[in-house]
Amino acid sequence: MIDDDAITLFDMPDFDDTLIRLSNLLRMHRLCRRRTCRRNEGCQGGFGPPCYLQYRHLFADAVHCELDEYRAYWKEQRRRAKAQPAWEHS
Repeated sequence: MIDDDAITLFDMPDFDDTLIRLSNLLRMHRLCRRRTCRRNEGCQGGFGPPCYLQYRHLFADAVHCELDEYRAYWKEQRRRAKAQPAWEHS
């Protein structure tokens, strides 16, 4: 067991930033109540972020049960990005 004194708050990642990254990984922008997140197809931040506050159970279920599916999705996205010619990226 790790003692509470062994972990300083300065070494821990920012909670909101971590949830923003997790939200983007899980593609939660599709369900977010914020129009800017849906339009930009990614979490735009804010307190929470809003999609986490509204759908906490979906985050938990995704991490607990569906992580392999998300890994496969992002692996395919990376493969497609590498396969595109360089002139299509600009």
